[in-house]
Amino acid sequence: MNLFSLKSFLTGVAVLFIVAGFGKSSNLYADDDFPMQTGSQWRPYLEWSLTNPSYEGNPYDVIAWALFRHEKGEERKTGMFYAGDNTWKFRFTGTKSGRWTFQTSSDDADLNGKKGTVSIQSNPDPKAHGFLTHFGNKWGWQGVNEAFTPQLVMYENPETYYGKPEIIDAAIQTFIRDHGFNGFHSIVLTRWFDLHKDNYDKIQDSDPNPDPRTFEALELLITKTHAAGGMVHLWAWGDEQRRMTPIKWGKNGKTDQRLQRYIAARLGPLPGWSMGYGFDLFEWVDEEDLKQWHDYMHEQMGWSHFLGGRSGGPRKGLDHSNQQISDDLDYSAYEHHRPTYEVYAAALDARPEKPSFSEDRFRIRRPSRYPEKDYDEEMTRRGLWHSTLAGGVANIWGNLIDAPDEGSMPYPHKDWFKTYSLFFQDRFRKTMIRDNSITDGVCLRTPDHSCAVFYKEDAESIRLDLHSFKDRQTALAVDALKQYLEIPISILQNNKVVWEAPYRSDWAIAVGAFSKK
Repeated sequence: MNLFSLKSFLTGVAVLFIVAGFGKSSNLYADDDFPMQTGSQWRPYLEWSLTNPSYEGNPYDVIAWALFRHEKGEERKTGMFYAGDNTWKFRFTGTKSGRWTFQTSSDDADLNGKKGTVSIQSNPDPKAHGFLTHFGNKWGWQGVNEAFTPQLVMYENPETYYGKPEIIDAAIQTFIRDHGFNGFHSIVLTRWFDLHKDNYDKIQDSDPNPDPRTFEALELLITKTHAAGGMVHLWAWGDEQRRMTPIKWGKNGKTDQRLQRYIAARLGPLPGWSMGYGFDLFEWVDEEDLKQWHDYMHEQMGWSHFLGGRSGGPRKGLDHSNQQISDDLDYSAYEHHRPTYEVYAAALDARPEKPSFSEDRFRIRRPSRYPEKDYDEEMTRRGLWHSTLAGGVANIWGNLIDAPDEGSMPYPHKDWFKTYSLFFQDRFRKTMIRDNSITDGVCLRTPDHSCAVFYKEDAESIRLDLHSFKDRQTALAVDALKQYLEIPISILQNNKVVWEAPYRSDWAIAVGAFSKK
């Protein structure tokens, strides 16, 4: 056999082994331009690089895409972003296990037509969740298929935590693990263009590019928080009075849309974040502005993220019918001031098809510039329960007493917050509905009457009407004002009962088979 015949024979054998599934090469397909990468569903994200020394013009204006196809048909299209040194990168997070292939496309030849393969394994962590989703008007996580109420704590701006993973780790320990909050809120403003500048008067460039340092900081916060089980909610901009907007360069203009593409390409593949357009939007934003931003961002992102814009409508009361600047966004956002349980419930009922966010910041401040709307620790604690028992409205909380900057300080009674968090762990179901007709407090229950939670404040007893429950029920009570402790309640008959508390407090009761999903 001559050398040519031997080479052909060996090539044929290699192809047969690959087709048969026996190929173990890091480059599974002969025409791939990249070695095959392997990852897990939902995290961590994967990344590829391409060099392109022949580009012309502003590298941040070069348009290039990567289209990922799952072996069973699902597609994800994501943009590339300029990473400096003639290098472009693109990222991918697997939403399904199995084999994905991808190919790049661009008018720039060096970024066009590159192919690769990705193998995504099922995540071995049963609690690993993916991107945010919703179940009607409840917030939820893909993957674990669970609902939750975002209770976010005010965090610093990107300049503060840039290059400092240790302070993010400390914040996760303090606020997520010790307090029981499930995420952070961070404000970007014009730091999109310069990490150290928070308004456009400080930026002289008439057409600035995105600042990669800001994105490094955001990536760090988002990935660490998501790995810890939480989410990050960003405010893209602020108010025009303090020049915290893109108006200097034009809303949705060339500079702004360049930034939007960069956000979509660099942060879009990362699960675990949502974005509000800013605050005091009534000063500088109309319905068309928001719709254009929302639609363009979603055109660029291969994965879904919740985008919204806080209204400035009536801040008290129950009429929410006209409180949205735009109803075309992904969540309903309200500027509530000290919302009650009834206000939370009305917000959810006004738009039952999408989740709701009470998107002001509920702050403890001494002295307070706004005593009519600021909180104390007791109001904060009760607000957590009210917003969840109404059906699950997102909130932002902050203890700014002795706070050095925008971020919250720890709360003196962190056990109050942890008790709330532990009680609703596996007890806030995506199918739950309000049914206060079966109690003298408030109640959420599943439609099949298999599970329910009851809550009553300043109470010595709670009435429980269990006549619609099919069987005798086990139950437990928790004092919302103490460290989490389950008090067993004797098996309850499926009729009307009154539970007598051992003393007066704010009480939560869980009834039913919560261990069964």
